[in-house]
Amino acid sequence: MLATFAFDVCHDVYQAAREVIDTKIPTLSLEMSGKYLWHPDRLPRLAEYVADFARAGERALRSDSSIGRSRGGQAGGCPIRASLSPNTLRAGPSQSTLRASRMAMFRVYYLGGAEYHAARRHLGISELTWADWAEEIRARVGRELKSAGVFPPSKYFHEMSARAS
Repeated sequence: MLATFAFDVCHDVYQAAREVIDTKIPTLSLEMSGKYLWHPDRLPRLAEYVADFARAGERALRSDSSIGRSRGGQAGGCPIRASLSPNTLRAGPSQSTLRASRMAMFRVYYLGGAEYHAARRHLGISELTWADWAEEIRARVGRELKSAGVFPPSKYFHEMSARAS
């Protein structure tokens, strides 16, 4: 299955989950919250899905496929090449700065829900660059969502998040 399809499905679920979570403001009111009883449940919740989607995106865009992962799944450090000039210390282009731009786009547009034109203007990129970055983000994050078990959402919500003791 295509990673971009996995991303699109998971992003649609993410947007719906964020909308549901954001509209549950009345539960903050003490009068309204009294009629809800807490029952322990081991199935993942919408808030966990939102967090897992965001974390998978961060992992996918923070890591580089040519650099092995260290303990704990964190990406290895990407050294920044620096060249000294008489007046400044300038960092040359590196893989980490390229990933940072994709991470910014992921956070602003996919997680933050900014409108396309506003997000593109905020990032200061052309439509062609946007299309290239969007395809790269969807592919990388889609692969990570599949490997993390967030895709397919139906399986994610039917599996227990903690074993019963």
